[in-house]
Amino acid sequence: MRSQTISQDPLNRSRGEIVLEVTFAILVCLASVLGNVLVVYVINRYSEMQTITNIFIHNLALTDVLMATLSMPFWITSLYTGKWNLGQEWCEFSASAQQTMGLASLLNLGLIALNRYIKVVKRALYTKFFSSKRVAWLYSGFVWLVSLLLATPPLYGWGKMNFDSDSFICVFNWRNENVSFLILHAGVFNVTTCAIIYSYWKIYRTVKESTDNVNANVVQNGVGAQRFHRTDIDVLKSCFTVVCFFLITWGPMGLVCFIITVGGYIPHKVLMVSVYLLFSSSVVNPIIYGITNPQFKQAFKKAFSCSRFGNEDEDQSHARVTAIMIHPRSTET
Repeated sequence: MRSQTISQDPLNRSRGEIVLEVTFAILVCLASVLGNVLVVYVINRYSEMQTITNIFIHNLALTDVLMATLSMPFWITSLYTGKWNLGQEWCEFSASAQQTMGLASLLNLGLIALNRYIKVVKRALYTKFFSSKRVAWLYSGFVWLVSLLLATPPLYGWGKMNFDSDSFICVFNWRNENVSFLILHAGVFNVTTCAIIYSYWKIYRTVKESTDNVNANVVQNGVGAQRFHRTDIDVLKSCFTVVCFFLITWGPMGLVCFIITVGGYIPHKVLMVSVYLLFSSSVVNPIIYGITNPQFKQAFKKAFSCSRFGNEDEDQSHARVTAIMIHPRSTET
């Protein structure tokens, strides 16, 4: 039975391997939909949640929902059968949708980082660049427009999209001669990655300098110093988490595409893992940007328990400082 199963699979996988791969992919898909739908729901449900920063988080969550519903099902089906089961037109649609959602997610992450950077590091410029919710929605729409323009050129002849039997997804053919298309996407990825890392590093440095100044002025019993030291640690953890998970989920695929383009060889298992990590970013995003946000925690409690928005017993001083530095929101309109 085992040999028969192996001979029927294009990649000679055993039934156990197929079940394991498909099961994990389904869990990633379901977790992506559940987590991001919850984030979208609480933002739409409560007016208190409809802030400028949360508009960007809403856009990111919507992107991940679309990734899980428009792209991951094709991936799961191909994982099960070991081949592409639809025509070339659907392959190109799947690749275009996946590329659009991936770029939109990446640019949304960069936009959130920029928003937090200006909010914390360049506070005097915040109202200039993020003056209203309407401007935030325009930024979000611009992200979708740029993503669509960057993802669809292969449909018009600039590059080709094919099913890749190693990753089980339809993707741009990085091995062809369209180096200019690769340079364009590599530039977008590298610039956005550097911007995200730089923004969170500067946020941490700014908070560190601020807390050091506060601590230097504490001459009483040291309670204030301990409190702001705790805030400093919280901000460091948040920034470190954001950057690390971004590099873990996005970095391998970026490296894989580069190696393939220059003619290198990528083992099947390595390519598979990079795809799983990339799709897993849709699971991680709502956790980092939504569920761990103090305001979202209160909104989730209200949604599930019908309790009043907010928590009277929370340490208001620490919560406000941490929220402004990690999840800027309370002073927005």
